[in-house]
Amino acid sequence: MKKYILTHIDDSEYACIVTILDYEIRLSYYLSELWFPFNAELRKKVLVDLALKSGVDEFRFVDFPICQNGKIDISRHAYVNVETRVESMANEVLCENSEIVNNSILSEEKKRKILSVC
Repeated sequence: MKKYILTHIDDSEYACIVTILDYEIRLSYYLSELWFPFNAELRKKVLVDLALKSGVDEFRFVDFPICQNGKIDISRHAYVNVETRVESMANEVLCENSEIVNNSILSEEKKRKILSVC
């Protein structure tokens, strides 16, 4: 089973969305495996979607900066509210993986809320 899905997006702030699919994973372990091209002028971040770990609430999205070596700085993060357009892209990933959503540990109410946008 996939642990996460990496979706590159065309956004001024974020390089990609990392959708976490497995509630049991140690987030720092998987994020430390990823590498991204670094551009000092753009200063992009990685947006992590934790909907399948925490639900669709204020703890859904976390952003992490990309260091000069292209790795994610897991020591610096912030829970964020994202633009509707970015949230829609994240929702599309979950809709395309509805079987994983349905088999997640989330309550039935949270599953319905996530899949209601499909």
